[in-house]
Amino acid sequence: MNTGMRSIPLGRVHGIPVGAHWSTLVAVIVIGQVVAVSVLPQAAPGHSPLVYWTAGVLAALAFLASLLVHEFAHALTAQRFDVGVRRIDLWMLGGVSQLSSSPGTPRAEFLISVAGPGASVGVGALTYGLGTALAAWGAPALVVSPVLWLAITNGVLAAFNLVPAAPLDGGRVLAAAVWWRTGDERRGTKAAAVAGRAFGAALAAFGLMEVFAGVVAGLWLVLMGAYLVVSSTAEQSANEALHRLGTTLARDVMTPDPPIAPAWWTVRAFLHHAASGPHQRVFPVVSFDGRASGVVSLAALVKVPDPLNTKVGDVCRALPGVPTARSGERLVDVLARTPLGQGRDVVLVMLDDRVEGLIGPEDVAWALELSEGVPLSRHEVTS
Repeated sequence: MNTGMRSIPLGRVHGIPVGAHWSTLVAVIVIGQVVAVSVLPQAAPGHSPLVYWTAGVLAALAFLASLLVHEFAHALTAQRFDVGVRRIDLWMLGGVSQLSSSPGTPRAEFLISVAGPGASVGVGALTYGLGTALAAWGAPALVVSPVLWLAITNGVLAAFNLVPAAPLDGGRVLAAAVWWRTGDERRGTKAAAVAGRAFGAALAAFGLMEVFAGVVAGLWLVLMGAYLVVSSTAEQSANEALHRLGTTLARDVMTPDPPIAPAWWTVRAFLHHAASGPHQRVFPVVSFDGRASGVVSLAALVKVPDPLNTKVGDVCRALPGVPTARSGERLVDVLARTPLGQGRDVVLVMLDDRVEGLIGPEDVAWALELSEGVPLSRHEVTS
């Protein structure tokens, strides 16, 4: 699932980029507050608020680490089935593993889905054993209680994720079961999405009841329920869109031979040239010998402080940081690894090291609208 969030890079593990959205800090504060205010004062009385908050924040960080274990279980299982993993992100409501393609079989879908909850159960069992051992050795309650809290929380995390509702892991298990039984992946996705919307609405309604009863924590349930409703709907729409595109190729939707930005031109010269050309917002940048260098947007060019003495090549987003594709690739495969949703996001269609075409969000929108009727390349000529 793609959340569309910009994350702070945390590094790579097993070749997979890991990041955290700024809202992860909210999760640390909320979880730390629960442990520091509601759990530890009862389990280990007699300490100062500073001690409780220190232990609470450490427990929250440990919980986020267990979320990463959960997501890495998904990711590593996906890799075993030759499904690429673009990245793993943490955010306020948990973790997200962004896969570059869909599993090819119901069995792969099922095993990838249950790997995460299975890892959470494993973490819960290990921390429960550790907490029990620490208690037996006479460790203070201030140490034992957060460890046992982490064990219980991971058990709850596993159980909650197995609810058969998209986008939770249980929703993917439901989708895999329907897919296996009917042979139709789309029916499985739809069943999981319907269940996700129903469960999300019920969760949000229960949260509102708690809020009206004076329980502030109900806001968390409202937020989670709304997220489930929106995410399950988005996943179904994305899946339907990918199926509609079918065997559409990159060459069918790309803008062929798009206007280019010469890397050696000054920014001012190119802006004057662009003003009299087609209304294009993102341009491939090419070197003097015609090789692709990257892409540049009008938004970036107009912000250059010294356009008279700055070259276009100095401000472009250079390769290999720009997504590329081959003209004969399926569009669904291109979109699976390169979601297009923002003005600066484009895919360069390459022939060796030359630009053959450009695919932007408007090209994908064109393909989706056309796919509802007759799939036809925009470059075909009919009589």
